[in-house]
Amino acid sequence: MKVLHLIDPHAPGGGACTLRLLAEALERLRSVHQDVLLLGNRAHRDLAQRCGVNPIGLICPPLNHPALARGAVARTIGAREAAQGRYDLIHAWTPQSAIVAVMAAPQRPRIVTLAVGPVSGIETQVVSMLMDRHATPVLASSSAVRREYLSLGLDRRLMSVLPPAVNPESVESEDRAALRRRWGIPGQAFVIGSLSEPTNWVDARTAISVVTRVAATGREVRLLLHHSAARRVEAERWAARLELRSLMVMDDAAAEPWRVVSGLDAALLFGGELNSMDLSDLGSPLAALTGGGRRLRPMPGIMPLLWAMSAAVPVIAEASDAVKDAVVDGQSGLLVDQGDVNAAADRIIRVHDDATIAGRIGMQARAAVQRRFHVSAYCVRLKEAYARLMSGRTVRVGELDHPLVERFERSSRTWADVEKSAVRQEE
Repeated sequence: MKVLHLIDPHAPGGGACTLRLLAEALERLRSVHQDVLLLGNRAHRDLAQRCGVNPIGLICPPLNHPALARGAVARTIGAREAAQGRYDLIHAWTPQSAIVAVMAAPQRPRIVTLAVGPVSGIETQVVSMLMDRHATPVLASSSAVRREYLSLGLDRRLMSVLPPAVNPESVESEDRAALRRRWGIPGQAFVIGSLSEPTNWVDARTAISVVTRVAATGREVRLLLHHSAARRVEAERWAARLELRSLMVMDDAAAEPWRVVSGLDAALLFGGELNSMDLSDLGSPLAALTGGGRRLRPMPGIMPLLWAMSAAVPVIAEASDAVKDAVVDGQSGLLVDQGDVNAAADRIIRVHDDATIAGRIGMQARAAVQRRFHVSAYCVRLKEAYARLMSGRTVRVGELDHPLVERFERSSRTWADVEKSAVRQEE
């Protein structure tokens, strides 16, 4: 089987965490010949390579819009196939790359991964129309993402859920003290990482409101942010007004959470205005122009939280539908209502003051990632989706399980033990 992956890292759902997940699939699915075609600029190529993805080509779309690069994509695919044979399948990892895949190679079988909910714009309507017209299977990252796309009219027979995954063994174990020195943070300070993908969907103003409430109690805390966080300037002004400028620490490595989670004491996910509603009920008079009438931005993807959980870092997050798919309140994390900064500050104080609670939640979070969100299980299910599509079968919800995954979930062994056992049985 030959698969071409098409991804645009600047689009929502195509960032560093998704690239890292793609890199794991490239590494683990050795029986599948896989190439990656990148839609972006040199900075995106550098990001992909840092994440472990070495693309066969880089196409810079005009006006930063992948659909305008369909001709270049078609020529690249044609040249590659002339040299190495036809691709059996194209796997698009974002809505825009899915549009390009249909336009550039309409005769090729396709499958699409959607890591975040639909974004306002005509793009949403175009994606839904093309997926229906060309009967393209869609792998949603959560039941919440699936439900939102279904509410916009996408055929439910085309949509299944394939939860995202991380590799806990690949968390960079850079010395905690070295990270703190790089951040300029005292060793005893309690560091809260505001994690998000896309990075500009985290609400810095809300996050600093949470952390200033904790700091007001006399506890020494810091907030780690990516420079592109939404309302960052407003957050800086707020901290300066309270004479707490030192609370905020910027590090662009936060876009690649596996590089920073070993230096965190807690992880925070506040996406601003939370939208978990059924989009079909919005009733906007501008719905025809806005691609479904979405008024609120969807919640960020959950993969940054999975990276924190894999490092046994306690998670405090808004209880969106997507987050609740991954985090059990009081066990593998602490959840709060939308925009409830007081509750979030209270949860941070709880894990700050009680190392036992923090340790228990962290260890249960790590166990949850090992059990439900390990990249090995993801790759087994992904290969099953490929096999079903190539054999002409429909990829349906709940049908991506595999005996190897079920065997692991029933056991207390590691994935390495289960995989070795499976290899011995095959031999």
